[in-house]
Amino acid sequence: MPAPLRPIILDASCLLNLYASERLQEIAQTLPQPLAVADYVIEQEALYIRRRGSDQDQEEREPVNVEPLVSAGLIQVVKVNSEAEATTFVDLAREMDDGEALTCALAVHRQCDVATDDRKARRILSTRAPQVLVTSTLALVKQWAELAGIAKAELRAVLLNIRSGANYFPGERDPLYPWWIDIVS
Repeated sequence: MPAPLRPIILDASCLLNLYASERLQEIAQTLPQPLAVADYVIEQEALYIRRRGSDQDQEEREPVNVEPLVSAGLIQVVKVNSEAEATTFVDLAREMDDGEALTCALAVHRQCDVATDDRKARRILSTRAPQVLVTSTLALVKQWAELAGIAKAELRAVLLNIRSGANYFPGERDPLYPWWIDIVS
């Protein structure tokens, strides 16, 4: 019997991106890895996405509500529960934003992986905790699309939702940038 897959702890940017996709529930159901998010990220950082209002020229803020996914067991909310986690968080917060630092600290101590699009967090993790695997919004969306057999037109709508709702556009150095461009063009 294969070992269970390590949970992926989403930072605020990845949570917002996936929420903006309007397919977070399907993504969480399809991915083989369990998803988690730090309580601080939900309570303090990933609060709103943007949506077009009834007046198409105006954007409205839509509150992020992951409670239905938490209740359904599709996303686990995690919080610091040891001195070691707190110490690592404080140490990492000297080098990166609080949400990324907390996400990374929890992953280090709980043998989890991290989903972040933050280049600085990715760089720091690669040197300070190389055992933590790091993934990205695009990698998760691509994996979901392949596993679920999502058609290109449908995937394009998902990526455009992410772009408009979370103001996300991958950098040219992102290894999946050509994939993104191929889908959204």
